[in-house]
Amino acid sequence: MPMKRTSGKCIKTRNIQRNADLDNKVKSVIGSELLEQYGIDYFRGASTLGALTPDAVSYLLDNGNIFELDKGEKLFSYDEPGDSFFVILKGCIQFFKIRKNKAKHIRDYQFGQEIGSVAMIGLHGRVGDSIAGEDSIILQVSCNVFHGLHETFPTDFGILLLNLSREMARRLRESDDKLADHKTDQSSG
Repeated sequence: MPMKRTSGKCIKTRNIQRNADLDNKVKSVIGSELLEQYGIDYFRGASTLGALTPDAVSYLLDNGNIFELDKGEKLFSYDEPGDSFFVILKGCIQFFKIRKNKAKHIRDYQFGQEIGSVAMIGLHGRVGDSIAGEDSIILQVSCNVFHGLHETFPTDFGILLLNLSREMARRLRESDDKLADHKTDQSSG
């Protein structure tokens, strides 16, 4: 299987960007293979892709970068540009927040969840490292693909934004709960 360089490390990928014609053919074949293997309902069952039309899901699979990570391989590293987000199509991604030059595991992302949209929307670099917790299949949605979805499927783009916002809200609530638990533990100890 071809290799793609990312974060100073190689990951297996079937979407090599050699020229536009080859790239589009390879991506279409892979997107079609995934749709055939898993079915549209599998992808629409993913929280990030939920309620999108089949055409919009196909658009993302055909135009996004789909690749595999083996357990332990990095998806992205601290301070890399946040110019895309990633949807976990299969597997698990562990996120390690970097604070005071130390990495702290704070969350596992599972099937259907996304990682990286906060950096993309916030226009800042990655604030931690992400590593495959098990063999995984990932869909990378670049800013260009995100914009293309907006132009091609504006209603689905709105639904995707709602899904991304809903996922961010859940993570914020989870973080608030952890902070409240921590403060409660400190005051009772």
